[in-house]
Amino acid sequence: MADSPDPKAPSSKPQPPAAHVSIVTRFGRVIAAPFLAVGHIVRGKSKIDEIIVYSAPPAFFLWIVLFTGFLLRLLVPTNILTAQAGGWIFIFVLMYFLLAVLYDMSLKKLVLCTLVFATLWLFAKYMENLRHIAILGPILHHFASLNPTYDHGTVSVLCWLLLIPWIASIFEMVFNRKKQFSPNEIAEFHFGVGSELTDRTGLRFQTKYRDVLETLLGFGGGDLLAVDNQQRVIKRFENVIGLWFHWDKLDRILHQRATLLDEDDGKAKGPGEEPAD
Repeated sequence: MADSPDPKAPSSKPQPPAAHVSIVTRFGRVIAAPFLAVGHIVRGKSKIDEIIVYSAPPAFFLWIVLFTGFLLRLLVPTNILTAQAGGWIFIFVLMYFLLAVLYDMSLKKLVLCTLVFATLWLFAKYMENLRHIAILGPILHHFASLNPTYDHGTVSVLCWLLLIPWIASIFEMVFNRKKQFSPNEIAEFHFGVGSELTDRTGLRFQTKYRDVLETLLGFGGGDLLAVDNQQRVIKRFENVIGLWFHWDKLDRILHQRATLLDEDDGKAKGPGEEPAD
């Protein structure tokens, strides 16, 4: 007669993973998704003699709010951050996003505003310490008494709702804000409308980083200007993602057109002819 199985013997079936592991994994994928999507957009897939870039709409910059909100969901419950610290971090990130969208802070403006703020701060501290006139104390005490804290439900609902326009901005970038630069022309693609081709003859290109805050949110993004010989802006491509990192390759491709035109002019004039004055 066969022996009955020992109830104390360990089961050969694999044990399912703990529930908290799957939750952490899901949140990790949510947090990593923006970076994977942006990395694919910034790197892109282009040939040697062309480059593809994308212009970001303002809703794209929501990634910093979403990333902060989902990251706090992991840090605050594990006591790595207190609820009060998490609340202040989320407030500062949200204010940074609003300033980036509402105002254009060039490097000069940012330095000037920083100097003005530092001067006012030092003057207020001087008046408090030496003249005993309360200026900063009541203001700081008022904000501290409000005691903002991180609330998981409020922040999570806000982030999940803001995720919708952020995903919509990704689709808009891919289908409606795609630019392809080649030595001969610039191709713009607009989903459902058509394509637009611009001849690069007589055009020069300049980069402009008009907003430092948006440049950081756009991973080195900036504006690309197409200028004619009279310094008139013919085309303006705003908020090009990763322009700072794309510029070396983009500059090389843009100069290929000028080299080809110079070679064609030399062949048309002949080897012994001088250029006309």
